[in-house]
Amino acid sequence: MEKKNEDGFILLPVLLHPKSVGKLWLKSTDPLEPPLMDPHYLEDPYDVETMIGGVRIIQKLAATKAFKDMGITPAFLKFDNCPHEIDSDKYWEHVIRHTTLTVWHLTSTCKMGAKDDPTAVVDPSLRVKGLENVRVADASIMPNVPGGNTNAPTIMIGEKASDMIKEAK
Repeated sequence: MEKKNEDGFILLPVLLHPKSVGKLWLKSTDPLEPPLMDPHYLEDPYDVETMIGGVRIIQKLAATKAFKDMGITPAFLKFDNCPHEIDSDKYWEHVIRHTTLTVWHLTSTCKMGAKDDPTAVVDPSLRVKGLENVRVADASIMPNVPGGNTNAPTIMIGEKASDMIKEAK
């Protein structure tokens, strides 16, 4: 088969605010043993519906005059084991459930909240509730996943923690 040297690109929908909620728990009392995690990806039907909606938006974009003028045509992934008609919602659900990946910006496993919030692990000063001299200063304290890259807010959390620790001395 002859290889073609053609330019291309990929448009992918991203689920910024999933409704599915995972779980994280300790595997043992050994602090060096990694925790157990079950992300429950795509467990809530809303998440799949939202991703299919994203696919449909991309298809509308690909059908615009600007894309057509550039000769852009969408290509579909074909799955031998997929019983659904290509481009049906069931087809896209199959594709989404079998090809979706994470962007590895995990957050929100150690929620920061008010001192009287029973779901919060750390208080607004980033101190772990019920422990002395222990703070958490990373993306895990975010109460919700941000709608963008987590790098800048995580740096801000670290800077704020540094300021609070200095002020406490």
